[in-house]
Amino acid sequence: MHIRFFLIGILLCHTVLAQRFDPYFTKIGTEKGLSHKKINCILQDKRGFMWFGTEDGLNRYDGRYFTVFRSEPKIAYGLSGNIITDLYEDKSGLLWIATKDGGITRYDYRLPPLRQFKQFKHDRNNPKSIAENGINKITEDAQGNLWLASSDSYALRFNKKTEKFDVPVPGGAKWILSFAKGDKDILWVGRAGVGLLKINTKTLMAREDRRYYNLYGSLAHSAVPAIYKDKTGTFWLGSWDNKVYNYSPSNPLDLGVTPENAPAGIPADEFVSFAEDNKGQVWMAGKNTGLTVYNRFTHQVYNLRHHPFIEGTLTNDHANVVYIDHKGVVWVGTDNGLNKYNPLFSPFVRYWLPKTSSNNIVVYDFYKDAGKKLWIGTSEGIFTKDPESNLLEHREVKYKGLKLAVTKFFIDKDNTFYIGTDYTLFQYHPESNTVTELPHTEDDPVMSKLFSSRIVSIVRDTIDKHPVLLVSPYGHHVAYYDLQDSKWISRADPQKNIIARFNIKDNLIRKIYKDRKGDVWLATNKFGLGSWQRNGNPPIKYFSTDIKNRYSVSGDNVQDILENKKGDLWVSTYGGGLNFFNRKRGEFTHISSSSNLIEGLTSDSNNNLWMICNGQVHKYDTGTKIYSSYELPFLQSSEGLRGFIYNDKQGHMYAAGINYFISFDPEKIDGITTSPEVFFTDFKIFNKSFSHWLNQKTIVLNYSQNFFSIEFSAPEYTGENVTYSYMLEGADRSWIRAGKHNFANYSNLSGGKYRFKVKASNWKEDDLSNYKSIVIIINPPFWLRWWFSVLMIFITCTIAYFFYQYRVNNLLEQQAIRNGIAQDLHDQIGSTLSSISVYSEVARIYQGQEKANQLNNILETISVTANEMINDMADIVWAINPKNDNLISIISRIESYARPLCNVKNINFSFKHSLKGQENIATTWIRKNLYLILKETINNAIKHSECKNLEVELKVVNDTIEVLIKDDGIGFVSDADYSGDVTGSMGGNGMNNIRLRAEELKAKLSISSRPGSGTVVQLLVRIK
Repeated sequence: MHIRFFLIGILLCHTVLAQRFDPYFTKIGTEKGLSHKKINCILQDKRGFMWFGTEDGLNRYDGRYFTVFRSEPKIAYGLSGNIITDLYEDKSGLLWIATKDGGITRYDYRLPPLRQFKQFKHDRNNPKSIAENGINKITEDAQGNLWLASSDSYALRFNKKTEKFDVPVPGGAKWILSFAKGDKDILWVGRAGVGLLKINTKTLMAREDRRYYNLYGSLAHSAVPAIYKDKTGTFWLGSWDNKVYNYSPSNPLDLGVTPENAPAGIPADEFVSFAEDNKGQVWMAGKNTGLTVYNRFTHQVYNLRHHPFIEGTLTNDHANVVYIDHKGVVWVGTDNGLNKYNPLFSPFVRYWLPKTSSNNIVVYDFYKDAGKKLWIGTSEGIFTKDPESNLLEHREVKYKGLKLAVTKFFIDKDNTFYIGTDYTLFQYHPESNTVTELPHTEDDPVMSKLFSSRIVSIVRDTIDKHPVLLVSPYGHHVAYYDLQDSKWISRADPQKNIIARFNIKDNLIRKIYKDRKGDVWLATNKFGLGSWQRNGNPPIKYFSTDIKNRYSVSGDNVQDILENKKGDLWVSTYGGGLNFFNRKRGEFTHISSSSNLIEGLTSDSNNNLWMICNGQVHKYDTGTKIYSSYELPFLQSSEGLRGFIYNDKQGHMYAAGINYFISFDPEKIDGITTSPEVFFTDFKIFNKSFSHWLNQKTIVLNYSQNFFSIEFSAPEYTGENVTYSYMLEGADRSWIRAGKHNFANYSNLSGGKYRFKVKASNWKEDDLSNYKSIVIIINPPFWLRWWFSVLMIFITCTIAYFFYQYRVNNLLEQQAIRNGIAQDLHDQIGSTLSSISVYSEVARIYQGQEKANQLNNILETISVTANEMINDMADIVWAINPKNDNLISIISRIESYARPLCNVKNINFSFKHSLKGQENIATTWIRKNLYLILKETINNAIKHSECKNLEVELKVVNDTIEVLIKDDGIGFVSDADYSGDVTGSMGGNGMNNIRLRAEELKAKLSISSRPGSGTVVQLLVRIK
């Protein structure tokens, strides 16, 4: 430990004296997800993702998560090889990947997953394939063609439209190492052994310096592994002869032109990669000497190497590539992992304290005097930093032979220099580095020698009209030194009884703060913010946490107090975050985006707050309300910063750690990207990727695809603070805080239209309005769609309507049947009974006249008439009985009617029927009329035809009853077939009844008869 701090101190002192550039690198290795520790190439794409080509696969990085792509044997939809040598993104956003073992691969994230990678590998059976699999570099000309640096096949050209390869300029060295674009379509090609090749990519004219064909010639850059053109037009060349060559605009790169000498101080090495930052510094990656940086303005050269005992140096001296991204972050790929330097943190300078007898030097306070010398109070006394040399000097402060910890500086208005210590308050003499105890200090039991305490705060005030130095001996409430009476007043003074008199509730008072109006405020550990009101009762009023009052302070452990220009206060709490106190309204407003654990705070010239939180530096922009965290990489391995922030008159700020302190100028610190842009990276259904759907504005799914996940990412490289919030409108009621998780899962969603929204913040819960969104439509099953519901309603209404109509028609039919039955009863029974009544009266007369023969005839007539009425009644009752709604019933009744009559008349009766299972008749009136037609026809044949044979045939064909009645009687004259409205000239009530009933049935009636040839009656009736 001692050796480590000694080396760090020596190195930093040397850096300060030489004003060296000393960036701090953080390491990103395989333990964080990188596929291999050796990085060969680096690229940032247009979306902001970083790509790292390694010895074992390709890596995409968003600042937190790696996505690794590898080649797999016999799989054509992945990388063509795993040893990645170069990366190039063309104007259309296609990523081209050069490999040492698989030719090149094209990657397009916008295509379906199985088509995103397209391989171009050497195929010995295909002469049109790429000439070989070993490709070193890729670039593109103005015509959109790719140029490939091969290992043994010259400079290859690839037409992206036709996907054909050719060798426009054969000859010379086959091993191509590097490319650089010049002016007017000129491509410079660095080769192995024979120098540079100059190609006009439009005309394909090429030139080379043939002097390099002499392998023993003493020429510069015979092998050029790297060519780079900086912003001034200067070309930088690496070479196998371990030199760097320059061609400035005044001495342009051309064949035969002697290069300029490289800047002095560049080590002898083969430099394989160059990059330039925004400050005009050229970065060079050397194979054996790490990084070399040349400042074009100061002409200084810095060599950055790996130091195993110093944190923040390169992880390896074998640097393979250096790359500077869009925001100036420097990425260095080595044989031992990835190194990152973020210039955002360069204004924060760490100073290690010189080694003392203590292993852990605690820094408590700072003070800068009129001569700009910085005084640093520590557990080991005082350190000073000279403004000219920046050298740190240690001053051991003693009293009565005891070493003092200097915990607080205070310069009184009369320029008396006081220091608070772990012993008591002293007057300090800088010239002699001695202290003087205040008069009569030994008389006070508390302040004569502090017990397990230290003075943490000092202000000048007035008590009882006496000027006093009001101090906080931490753990002993407060005490004050009466400058007029030259004595201490503490909690041990029984006469003053200051604890009860001033209502001092807490013995742990971290800070005493005096505002511009002269009011005193106390930062207490247990009772919140204390306001010392001189005429108040009690004098000290406390503002503490009240869960019933949302305008109370958010935490009782107050750490620091700061007054703004309007006289309101900023209050930091340890556990409750940052609060703004409106003194006029007496209300606290909690800054919800702030860290919970805030210690010291101060403000810059723009009224922005700077704070110590969680061991790091945080910032709150009071204008934009944006909260930021500066995660200083060099603090990650230590306990971080603690305590208060000191702000000198020049606006520089200082904060303390263990064995070191930091200094920074807030004016030189760039803002952090508070809301990095979010990109959708994958859309999965049951873990199957459909990432290409994310290129659409709307994703349409069917109802079986309502289980899906969405992945997203916000490339950002300043720290580990990117958090995500998302919401699926239509499913989520509010934004869901996902923290650092970059995915969202949804399951069992109902059909409908949704909008997925996601936003990223570079700090927790920043209320940012910008977000990315995509519409997702889930088509419900057809039985849940609106048109199906409308159709069902329509069908239901239609069925109900037809059922209603059927019921109405049925009721009307039944009513018609009732009317018909009533009419039949009225016509038949009424007239029959009237006839019987008349016949009865005639019989009575005949009986009185004793006319026996006439009486018998009348009685016979009455009997026949009554029997006919009974038969008619039986027919009516049978017709309206629902049990007889079938043809079997009709057949049975006809047979029971006709067969006895035919037997009496000696007529041979035959009744044939074929029903085929269709035996039901839907309506009563069909059954009734059909039966009566059959009965009437058979009755006519029996009574009038004088036939010997009577045949009846009944069958059902489809929905039609076909009836055929045939006799071999005397016949009659027939002149018509009867269908529908049946009329004819045959006469007779029986025939008329048959015609009328056929008409009622809308049946087709056909009567065919000739004298002496019998009669044939055919009837066709639809039963449905």
